[in-house]
Amino acid sequence: MRTTRRQLFQLAAGAGAGLALPYGSGAFAQAGRQLKLEIQGFSLAIHIPEVIALREGLRELGYAEPKIDRIESMQVITQSIVAGSAEAGDADVVSAMRASEVGANVKLIGLVYNSTSQVFVVNADMIKSYADFKEQSNAIALNSRGDFIYVLLSGVLAQNGVDIDDTTIVEIGGSGSRMRALLGGRVAAVPVHFDQAASIVKQGNYKVLIEPWKTYKHWLSEAWLVPGAWADDKNNERAAIDLNKAMIKSFRQANADYEYFARGFRKYATVPKAADVTDSELKPVWEKLSKEINAWPNDGGFKREYFKELLPVYRKAGAIKGEPDLNRFIETRFVDQALQELG
Repeated sequence: MRTTRRQLFQLAAGAGAGLALPYGSGAFAQAGRQLKLEIQGFSLAIHIPEVIALREGLRELGYAEPKIDRIESMQVITQSIVAGSAEAGDADVVSAMRASEVGANVKLIGLVYNSTSQVFVVNADMIKSYADFKEQSNAIALNSRGDFIYVLLSGVLAQNGVDIDDTTIVEIGGSGSRMRALLGGRVAAVPVHFDQAASIVKQGNYKVLIEPWKTYKHWLSEAWLVPGAWADDKNNERAAIDLNKAMIKSFRQANADYEYFARGFRKYATVPKAADVTDSELKPVWEKLSKEINAWPNDGGFKREYFKELLPVYRKAGAIKGEPDLNRFIETRFVDQALQELG
Protein backbone atom coordinates (compact mmCIF):
# COMPACT_ATOMS: atom_id res chain seq x y z
CA MET A 1 0.00 0.00 0.00
CA ARG A 2 1.33 3.44 -0.92
CA THR A 3 1.95 5.79 2.02
CA THR A 4 0.94 9.37 1.44
CA ARG A 5 2.82 12.46 2.62
CA ARG A 6 -0.05 13.21 5.05
CA GLN A 7 0.20 9.69 6.51
CA LEU A 8 3.93 10.08 7.03
CA PHE A 9 3.35 13.26 9.03
CA GLN A 10 0.66 11.52 11.07
CA LEU A 11 3.01 8.63 11.79
CA ALA A 12 5.72 11.03 12.91
CA ALA A 13 3.29 12.80 15.21
CA GLY A 14 2.16 9.48 16.66
CA ALA A 15 5.75 8.51 17.40
CA GLY A 16 6.20 11.70 19.40
CA ALA A 17 6.04 15.33 18.54
CA GLY A 18 9.65 15.63 19.71
CA LEU A 19 10.80 14.21 16.38
CA ALA A 20 9.58 17.36 14.71
CA LEU A 21 11.40 19.61 17.19
CA PRO A 22 14.99 20.80 16.84
CA TYR A 23 16.29 18.11 19.17
CA GLY A 24 15.11 15.43 16.78
CA SER A 25 17.68 16.21 14.12
CA GLY A 26 20.34 16.48 16.81
CA ALA A 27 19.37 13.12 18.25
CA PHE A 28 19.60 11.50 14.83
CA ALA A 29 23.12 12.92 14.55
CA GLN A 30 23.95 10.75 17.60
CA ALA A 31 22.31 7.63 16.16
CA GLY A 32 24.00 4.55 17.51
CA ARG A 33 26.46 6.45 19.69
CA GLN A 34 27.54 4.47 22.75
CA LEU A 35 28.24 6.59 25.82
CA LYS A 36 30.88 5.38 28.26
CA LEU A 37 29.53 5.92 31.77
CA GLU A 38 30.43 5.08 35.35
CA ILE A 39 27.78 4.65 38.04
CA GLN A 40 27.50 3.43 41.60
CA GLY A 41 28.11 -0.24 42.28
CA PHE A 42 24.60 -0.53 43.72
CA SER A 43 21.20 0.70 42.59
CA LEU A 44 18.74 1.51 45.37
CA ALA A 45 15.23 2.92 45.13
CA ILE A 46 16.48 6.49 44.77
CA HIS A 47 18.62 5.47 41.76
CA ILE A 48 15.85 3.77 39.77
CA PRO A 49 14.86 6.70 37.49
CA GLU A 50 18.55 7.15 36.67
CA VAL A 51 19.01 3.49 35.71
CA ILE A 52 15.84 3.46 33.60
CA ALA A 53 17.07 6.60 31.82
CA LEU A 54 20.41 4.96 31.03
CA ARG A 55 19.11 1.53 30.10
CA GLU A 56 15.96 2.59 28.25
CA GLY A 57 15.69 6.36 27.87
CA LEU A 58 18.91 6.83 25.91
CA ARG A 59 17.90 4.11 23.47
CA GLU A 60 14.60 5.90 22.91
CA LEU A 61 16.67 8.90 21.81
CA GLY A 62 18.56 6.81 19.27
CA TYR A 63 21.65 5.86 21.27
CA ALA A 64 23.19 2.43 21.60
CA GLU A 65 23.15 0.69 24.97
CA PRO A 66 25.74 2.64 27.00
CA LYS A 67 28.89 0.97 28.24
CA ILE A 68 28.41 1.14 32.00
CA ASP A 69 31.08 0.39 34.56
CA ARG A 70 29.94 0.04 38.17
CA ILE A 71 32.29 1.43 40.81
CA GLU A 72 31.77 1.06 44.54
CA SER A 73 33.25 4.41 45.62
CA MET A 74 31.93 7.79 44.49
CA GLN A 75 35.33 9.31 45.20
CA VAL A 76 36.89 6.77 42.82
CA ILE A 77 34.36 7.80 40.17
CA THR A 78 35.49 11.40 40.61
CA GLN A 79 39.14 10.35 40.26
CA SER A 80 38.28 8.34 37.16
CA ILE A 81 36.58 11.29 35.48
CA VAL A 82 39.52 13.54 36.36
CA ALA A 83 41.70 10.98 34.59
CA GLY A 84 39.36 10.91 31.57
CA SER A 85 38.53 7.20 31.92
CA ALA A 86 34.85 7.73 31.07
CA GLU A 87 32.63 10.33 29.45
CA ALA A 88 30.44 10.86 32.51
CA GLY A 89 30.13 9.48 36.02
CA ASP A 90 27.58 9.85 38.82
CA ALA A 91 30.06 11.33 41.24
CA ASP A 92 29.87 12.59 44.79
CA VAL A 93 29.29 16.36 44.57
CA VAL A 94 31.67 17.07 47.47
CA SER A 95 34.65 15.15 46.06
CA ALA A 96 33.96 16.59 42.60
CA MET A 97 33.96 20.15 43.94
CA ARG A 98 37.14 19.45 45.88
CA ALA A 99 38.81 18.19 42.70
CA SER A 100 37.72 21.29 40.81
CA GLU A 101 38.99 23.55 43.56
CA VAL A 102 42.48 22.08 43.41
CA GLY A 103 42.64 22.56 39.65
CA ALA A 104 41.06 19.54 37.95
CA ASN A 105 39.27 20.46 34.72
CA VAL A 106 35.91 18.82 35.42
CA LYS A 107 32.29 19.99 35.32
CA LEU A 108 28.98 18.93 36.81
CA ILE A 109 26.24 18.91 34.16
CA GLY A 110 23.10 17.52 35.85
CA LEU A 111 21.72 15.72 38.88
CA VAL A 112 21.51 11.98 39.41
CA TYR A 113 18.92 12.59 42.13
CA ASN A 114 18.04 15.31 44.61
CA SER A 115 18.68 15.25 48.38
CA THR A 116 19.36 11.78 49.82
CA SER A 117 17.45 8.75 51.04
CA GLN A 118 19.74 8.43 54.05
CA VAL A 119 18.74 9.43 57.57
CA PHE A 120 20.61 9.32 60.87
CA VAL A 121 19.36 6.80 63.41
CA VAL A 122 20.58 7.04 66.99
CA ASN A 123 20.50 4.90 70.09
CA ALA A 124 18.11 7.01 72.14
CA ASP A 125 19.57 5.71 75.42
CA MET A 126 22.90 7.28 74.46
CA ILE A 127 21.83 10.29 72.37
CA LYS A 128 19.12 12.33 74.08
CA SER A 129 20.21 15.68 72.64
CA TYR A 130 22.77 16.93 70.14
CA ALA A 131 25.13 17.77 73.03
CA ASP A 132 25.49 14.04 73.68
CA PHE A 133 27.47 13.69 70.45
CA LYS A 134 30.36 15.37 72.30
CA GLU A 135 30.69 12.32 74.56
CA GLN A 136 33.66 10.42 73.16
CA SER A 137 31.99 7.08 73.87
CA ASN A 138 29.04 7.98 71.60
CA ALA A 139 30.68 7.08 68.31
CA ILE A 140 29.15 7.92 64.94
CA ALA A 141 29.69 5.36 62.17
CA LEU A 142 30.25 6.82 58.70
CA ASN A 143 31.43 5.38 55.41
CA SER A 144 34.41 7.75 55.28
CA ARG A 145 35.53 11.13 56.56
CA GLY A 146 35.03 13.89 54.04
CA ASP A 147 32.33 12.28 51.90
CA PHE A 148 28.99 13.96 51.35
CA ILE A 149 27.34 12.29 54.36
CA TYR A 150 30.16 13.52 56.60
CA VAL A 151 29.70 17.05 55.22
CA LEU A 152 25.91 16.79 55.59
CA LEU A 153 26.26 15.71 59.22
CA SER A 154 28.81 18.45 59.93
CA GLY A 155 26.28 21.07 58.80
CA VAL A 156 23.45 19.65 60.92
CA LEU A 157 25.65 19.40 64.01
CA ALA A 158 26.87 22.97 63.53
CA GLN A 159 23.26 24.19 63.38
CA ASN A 160 22.80 22.57 66.79
CA GLY A 161 25.94 23.91 68.44
CA VAL A 162 28.22 20.91 67.95
CA ASP A 163 31.54 20.92 66.04
CA ILE A 164 32.04 17.62 64.23
CA ASP A 165 35.69 17.72 65.32
CA ASP A 166 34.44 17.29 68.89
CA THR A 167 32.73 13.99 68.05
CA THR A 168 34.03 10.45 67.65
CA ILE A 169 33.86 9.24 64.03
CA VAL A 170 34.53 5.61 63.10
CA GLU A 171 34.65 4.49 59.48
CA ILE A 172 32.47 1.50 58.60
CA GLY A 173 31.70 0.73 54.97
CA GLY A 174 28.23 -0.40 53.93
CA SER A 175 24.90 0.56 55.45
CA GLY A 176 24.26 -3.04 56.52
CA SER A 177 27.50 -3.14 58.51
CA ARG A 178 26.75 0.22 60.11
CA MET A 179 23.28 -0.97 61.05
CA ARG A 180 24.71 -4.06 62.75
CA ALA A 181 27.22 -1.88 64.63
CA LEU A 182 24.35 0.23 65.97
CA LEU A 183 22.23 -2.76 66.97
CA GLY A 184 25.28 -4.37 68.58
CA GLY A 185 25.88 -1.31 70.76
CA ARG A 186 29.28 -0.53 69.24
CA VAL A 187 28.22 2.91 67.96
CA ALA A 188 25.57 5.44 68.94
CA ALA A 189 24.53 6.80 65.53
CA VAL A 190 24.57 5.70 61.91
CA PRO A 191 23.35 6.91 58.53
CA VAL A 192 21.09 4.35 56.87
CA HIS A 193 18.49 4.50 54.14
CA PHE A 194 15.10 5.48 55.51
CA ASP A 195 13.50 2.13 54.65
CA GLN A 196 16.19 0.40 56.74
CA ALA A 197 15.54 2.87 59.58
CA ALA A 198 11.95 1.67 59.85
CA SER A 199 13.14 -1.83 60.76
CA ILE A 200 15.79 -0.55 63.21
CA VAL A 201 13.41 1.50 65.37
CA LYS A 202 11.31 -1.61 65.94
CA GLN A 203 14.24 -3.43 67.53
CA GLY A 204 14.87 -1.24 70.57
CA ASN A 205 15.11 2.32 71.81
CA TYR A 206 16.22 3.84 68.53
CA LYS A 207 14.95 6.92 66.78
CA VAL A 208 15.47 8.85 63.56
CA LEU A 209 17.18 12.07 64.60
CA ILE A 210 18.12 13.64 61.26
CA GLU A 211 16.12 13.71 58.03
CA PRO A 212 18.27 15.87 55.71
CA TRP A 213 15.40 17.10 53.51
CA LYS A 214 13.89 18.72 56.61
CA THR A 215 17.16 20.42 57.54
CA TYR A 216 18.44 21.64 54.18
CA LYS A 217 16.38 23.59 51.68
CA HIS A 218 18.52 21.93 49.02
CA TRP A 219 20.98 19.10 49.45
CA LEU A 220 22.95 17.76 46.49
CA SER A 221 24.56 14.32 46.78
CA GLU A 222 25.24 12.80 43.35
CA ALA A 223 25.56 14.56 40.00
CA TRP A 224 26.89 13.84 36.53
CA LEU A 225 30.57 14.74 36.37
CA VAL A 226 32.35 15.05 33.03
CA PRO A 227 35.84 16.08 31.94
CA GLY A 228 35.90 19.80 31.17
CA ALA A 229 37.34 19.21 27.72
CA TRP A 230 34.52 16.78 26.97
CA ALA A 231 31.88 19.34 27.98
CA ASP A 232 33.52 22.01 25.82
CA ASP A 233 33.69 19.77 22.74
CA LYS A 234 30.83 20.67 20.37
CA ASN A 235 30.66 17.00 19.30
CA ASN A 236 29.45 16.10 22.79
CA GLU A 237 26.88 18.86 23.24
CA ARG A 238 24.00 16.77 21.93
CA ALA A 239 24.97 13.81 24.11
CA ALA A 240 25.12 15.99 27.23
CA ILE A 241 21.68 17.43 26.48
CA ASP A 242 20.20 14.01 25.77
CA LEU A 243 21.66 12.46 28.92
CA ASN A 244 19.83 15.12 30.92
CA LYS A 245 16.77 14.79 28.74
CA ALA A 246 16.53 11.07 29.45
CA MET A 247 17.08 11.73 33.16
CA ILE A 248 14.45 14.45 33.52
CA LYS A 249 11.90 12.54 31.47
CA SER A 250 12.47 9.56 33.78
CA PHE A 251 12.18 11.79 36.86
CA ARG A 252 8.82 13.05 35.63
CA GLN A 253 7.53 9.61 34.77
CA ALA A 254 8.62 8.19 38.12
CA ASN A 255 6.76 10.97 39.93
CA ALA A 256 3.62 10.57 37.86
CA ASP A 257 3.42 6.80 37.64
CA TYR A 258 4.13 4.42 40.53
CA GLU A 259 4.00 1.45 38.15
CA TYR A 260 6.85 2.92 36.09
CA PHE A 261 9.00 3.16 39.21
CA ALA A 262 7.93 -0.26 40.52
CA ARG A 263 8.73 -2.01 37.24
CA GLY A 264 12.13 -0.33 37.17
CA PHE A 265 12.84 -1.24 40.79
CA ARG A 266 12.00 -4.90 40.31
CA LYS A 267 14.12 -5.03 37.16
CA TYR A 268 17.15 -2.91 38.08
CA ALA A 269 17.50 -2.57 41.87
CA THR A 270 20.47 -4.45 43.30
CA VAL A 271 18.87 -5.13 46.69
CA PRO A 272 18.24 -8.82 47.50
CA LYS A 273 15.05 -10.24 45.99
CA ALA A 274 14.10 -6.91 44.43
CA ALA A 275 11.94 -8.69 41.86
CA ASP A 276 9.76 -10.08 44.66
CA VAL A 277 9.13 -6.86 46.59
CA THR A 278 5.38 -6.33 47.02
CA ASP A 279 3.48 -3.14 46.32
CA SER A 280 2.63 -2.82 50.01
CA GLU A 281 6.37 -2.64 50.78
CA LEU A 282 7.44 -0.60 47.76
CA LYS A 283 4.72 2.01 47.36
CA PRO A 284 5.47 3.81 50.68
CA VAL A 285 9.13 4.03 49.62
CA TRP A 286 8.11 5.58 46.30
CA GLU A 287 5.73 8.01 48.00
CA LYS A 288 8.41 9.22 50.41
CA LEU A 289 11.05 9.62 47.69
CA SER A 290 8.73 11.30 45.22
CA LYS A 291 6.40 13.35 47.39
CA GLU A 292 8.33 14.16 50.58
CA ILE A 293 12.02 14.10 49.61
CA ASN A 294 11.48 15.35 46.04
CA ALA A 295 14.25 13.00 44.95
CA TRP A 296 13.38 13.40 41.29
CA PRO A 297 12.66 17.08 40.54
CA ASN A 298 10.52 17.63 37.47
CA ASP A 299 12.78 20.53 36.48
CA GLY A 300 15.98 18.54 37.00
CA GLY A 301 16.81 20.42 40.23
CA PHE A 302 20.12 21.63 38.78
CA LYS A 303 20.65 25.30 39.55
CA ARG A 304 23.93 27.03 40.32
CA GLU A 305 22.41 28.90 43.26
CA TYR A 306 21.62 25.60 45.02
CA PHE A 307 25.33 24.76 45.06
CA LYS A 308 26.18 28.25 46.25
CA GLU A 309 23.85 27.85 49.23
CA LEU A 310 25.90 24.86 50.39
CA LEU A 311 29.37 26.39 50.14
CA PRO A 312 29.42 27.50 53.82
CA VAL A 313 28.55 23.94 54.87
CA TYR A 314 31.32 22.51 52.67
CA ARG A 315 33.83 25.00 54.09
CA LYS A 316 32.81 24.32 57.70
CA ALA A 317 33.40 20.60 57.16
CA GLY A 318 36.79 21.26 55.55
CA ALA A 319 35.65 19.78 52.25
CA ILE A 320 36.71 22.92 50.38
CA LYS A 321 39.01 25.75 51.39
CA GLY A 322 38.03 28.82 49.40
CA GLU A 323 35.47 30.05 46.90
CA PRO A 324 35.16 27.62 43.97
CA ASP A 325 34.40 29.12 40.57
CA LEU A 326 30.86 27.80 40.20
CA ASN A 327 30.45 29.49 36.83
CA ARG A 328 33.19 27.23 35.52
CA PHE A 329 32.39 24.11 37.53
CA ILE A 330 28.55 24.02 37.34
CA GLU A 331 27.53 23.83 33.67
CA THR A 332 23.77 24.40 33.48
CA ARG A 333 23.28 24.94 29.75
CA PHE A 334 22.68 21.26 28.97
CA VAL A 335 19.88 20.96 31.54
CA ASP A 336 18.43 24.30 30.37
CA GLN A 337 18.31 23.06 26.78
CA ALA A 338 16.85 19.70 27.79
CA LEU A 339 14.07 21.49 29.68
CA GLN A 340 13.38 23.77 26.73
CA GLU A 341 12.99 20.78 24.43
CA LEU A 342 10.92 18.74 26.88
CA GLY A 343 8.63 21.66 27.66
